[in-house]
Amino acid sequence: MRSAPLALFCALLALSGAAQAASDTPPSPAQLDADGVQRLTLVGGSYFFRPERIAARAGQPLEITLQMEPGIVPHRFVLEGPDGQPLAEVAMGSEPKTVRLTLPAGDYPFFCPNRLLGFKSHRERGMAGLLQVRE
Repeated sequence: MRSAPLALFCALLALSGAAQAASDTPPSPAQLDADGVQRLTLVGGSYFFRPERIAARAGQPLEITLQMEPGIVPHRFVLEGPDGQPLAEVAMGSEPKTVRLTLPAGDYPFFCPNRLLGFKSHRERGMAGLLQVRE
């Protein structure tokens, strides 16, 4: 029975390494279209956003199309400004929704704040990411 704690320890170590590897992944760049608008699709699902990290250019319009994978758990997208105030808050559903912003350089966290009573929030369960806006 000594192997059970060792197996649990190894599994936790592997999971922490996977989480670290995900945070080391370079951000996915928004694509600049001919009309001068940066665009990207962000997919949300069972406690994740994909991609987790986004790169965009400062001072240029950015359109984020929000799509949700099929499921029964409701999710929201909140983009937070440097002051901690929401810049965008959108209920995600079966139909894609688009958020359009023009932002100065900075780091903007995004997450799902939903929570079932007595459970961790979706953000605490990993449904969060970062928009990095650079000059």
